[in-house]
Amino acid sequence: MRSFAIILAAATLLGVNSAHALTVSDEAAVEPVRNVVAGFIQPAFERFDESAELAGVAVNSLCEEPAKRTLESARQAFRDSALAFARIEFLRTGPLARDNRLERLLFWPDRRGIALRQVQAAIATGDESVTDAANLPAKSVALQGYTALEYLLFGTGSDKLAGAGSSHRCGFAAAVAENIHAIAKALDAEWHDKNGYAAVWSAPGPDNETFRSVEETVGELVSLPSEAFEIIRDQRLKPILPDDGKPKPKLALFWRSGLTMAFTQSSFEALRTYFEASGLAGVLPEDERWQARSIEFEFNNAGDALSRLQMPIEDVLANEDRVSDLKYLMILSQSLQRLFGEQITATLGLSVGFSSLDGD
Repeated sequence: MRSFAIILAAATLLGVNSAHALTVSDEAAVEPVRNVVAGFIQPAFERFDESAELAGVAVNSLCEEPAKRTLESARQAFRDSALAFARIEFLRTGPLARDNRLERLLFWPDRRGIALRQVQAAIATGDESVTDAANLPAKSVALQGYTALEYLLFGTGSDKLAGAGSSHRCGFAAAVAENIHAIAKALDAEWHDKNGYAAVWSAPGPDNETFRSVEETVGELVSLPSEAFEIIRDQRLKPILPDDGKPKPKLALFWRSGLTMAFTQSSFEALRTYFEASGLAGVLPEDERWQARSIEFEFNNAGDALSRLQMPIEDVLANEDRVSDLKYLMILSQSLQRLFGEQITATLGLSVGFSSLDGD
């Protein structure tokens, strides 16, 4: 087997000692990818599929038997499904990156309130086409996923779902839930396909159109969490932090359902499990494994901060101490992004990859 020599090409830029160059076999270098696929990614997509299916069942039950009990069951199923999605949302590669699936599941950020306007318009006009899940894939992505379903179940007028007279709104919600499940089911199947993306990712080579080298394979493994922390910092935390003394809870993702901080917590927990399941620390040279310890340390700090933030986002922003925790969490997000995107990247001799958040 040819060897995979990882040269520290970025050392001069990032201040890493080039004496720490690492040489391991190609097999050992791609092992973290196989580990994370089997140990984290496939089980996480299975759970997402299952929770999305249960949410669809719960919303259908609400439509068949409108009542406070079935409404609360549907809302709880939404929460469970959204939190399962939080565990796979950062895997913006392969199956999730195809066919606008990510945007169809989560149209966010939505700075212009497009989803709200489109959902409200569909309700106001009684648009029957949105009550059939078969129609949704051809419609705006803003009508297809979690932000639409959250408004339908938690937004203005949603309490009426517990009684008669909301059949259109409930049918719309049922169609969205079914659409989410259809996407989740397809994602699960593709990640478990023996000849699918998991196989492509873990078998780089000249005949592999996606990953021609081991460097590209490992680079993808490291870039996913780096980009995830950038998203958490810049799209989830920074916009809701008061910069003029005024709280902005309605700029938060999932504020209506009270899931803002629970979703963030699930994201952090998933990223930690992803890192631990990969065994990436074992590929680092002995004298560079402090980086893995630093990552664990920062995850511990984030866990402590998040444990104090499990409350509605409006309560967080109304409390000076909790706002400080939120600001600290943003700092930790930046620290973790740099550890993955700069420190480990440099140690493994990988170029800092293109971020899909960079724009054109």
